[in-house]
Amino acid sequence: MPDPVFFKSGIYTRVFHPGGSQGYPGRRFSYGVVQMQKQIKIPALILFILLQALVGSCLGIFALSGYRTESLPESVYVGDISIGGMNYEEAGAKLSEYNDFLRTNGRLQIEVGEDSYTISYDDIDAEINVEATLDKIFHDLSGYALSALVAGADSRREYEPVVVFNEGKLSAQTEKIFGRYNHDPVPASYRVENGKLVYIPETPGIKLDYRALEKRISDHIGSLDENALVIPQDDPEIFASVSSDVSDKVLDFRYILSSSRIPLGETVTEEEKEIAEALNGNIVKPGEKIKLSEMLDLKNPAPEGRKDLLNRAATAVYQAFLPIKGIISVNRRQSETILPYAEPGLEAVIEGEYGDLVLENSSGETLMLLCEIRDRMLCCYVAAPDDIPSGIIASVRRDFVEPPVIYTVTGDLKKGESRVVSEGQAGFTVEVVRIIGNERVTLYTDRYDPVSCVVEVGESPLQTGSK
Repeated sequence: MPDPVFFKSGIYTRVFHPGGSQGYPGRRFSYGVVQMQKQIKIPALILFILLQALVGSCLGIFALSGYRTESLPESVYVGDISIGGMNYEEAGAKLSEYNDFLRTNGRLQIEVGEDSYTISYDDIDAEINVEATLDKIFHDLSGYALSALVAGADSRREYEPVVVFNEGKLSAQTEKIFGRYNHDPVPASYRVENGKLVYIPETPGIKLDYRALEKRISDHIGSLDENALVIPQDDPEIFASVSSDVSDKVLDFRYILSSSRIPLGETVTEEEKEIAEALNGNIVKPGEKIKLSEMLDLKNPAPEGRKDLLNRAATAVYQAFLPIKGIISVNRRQSETILPYAEPGLEAVIEGEYGDLVLENSSGETLMLLCEIRDRMLCCYVAAPDDIPSGIIASVRRDFVEPPVIYTVTGDLKKGESRVVSEGQAGFTVEVVRIIGNERVTLYTDRYDPVSCVVEVGESPLQTGSK
């Protein structure tokens, strides 16, 4: 019987018997050997895969360590900084040197309309991340030999630097600079000019989108652009327009129902302007009360000049509202003496601990108080959407009482001589009426006591008899 012939193929060993007639089946394999080889098949594949991964990792490590020793092409720039012909360490030293320059001289210039602002790079810790920048460049140029065939070895290659900065410090700088551009919307309003009602449309507000602003600034810093960053004031991405919550709730005031004029001092003072501004634009809905204490500070009337000004303001407001039908006086104090700027019975003064002027709006209409200073007068007006009944108010004096006379003896006068020191005033009652068309309604009456007349004489006018 011929000896078996062995053939090796891969990791399998096949045994071939030339003949099968002598107890050896023709062309049969030794299955014991094959089965043994199958048992080691799977571990061998795993070993092969691991070997491939190890080789790839080694090649990567060699590539990362190798490119640090190679030189860059001649025309490589980071922004405007040339690092061509340098290896990794040399390029790193060049960029680090530029970082020193940035910390000392780097500036971010921002222009908003006519305004210009400067942020120092040192204030926000801005600098080039040298390692990240160079890693990006060297990785990109790892296939330089192929790209040089296409673009030419001397073609200029510009790379943007990887710039880092302190985001918190940048936010603080932008809020400090741009906070002034934030402002609330001014709702639509009314004012009077020379007695005429003027409507003022709403002025939209501005709300800055700080995220969009900081992204714009970050992109500019990242490019190391030395030119100013120009941000138009009408840029909708950064300066968002906002409206007030009451923009669609402004009533259409069309009628001036009544007015008043109270004289002020010889010159306009800032305090007078502040009071007129505080009174202007107050709105009183039907059923609500008009309270002067909610418009002006009445708790600190001193000095005397301010007290007189508050009394004049209270009188102007009182006389403006009172002619309107449905206005009820709830809390109003009269003066103890006759005032030079108002008819008796038509004044309102702030006296005592709880001094205030309170009126009730029972007119059934929303009313608005408007004020202006014109011709040295505090002028108050009451406007309404509809022309509701209003008229005039008048004071009628009656029941006069002559003032008593007080005599005082002085050595400055001779016997029979006399001198009036102060004129007295007669006492009387005032009836205050509201007249609307043919309708005349008495609102209230005020009583003014007489003021004594003081006379100096050289001898007592009283007769003295002898016993």
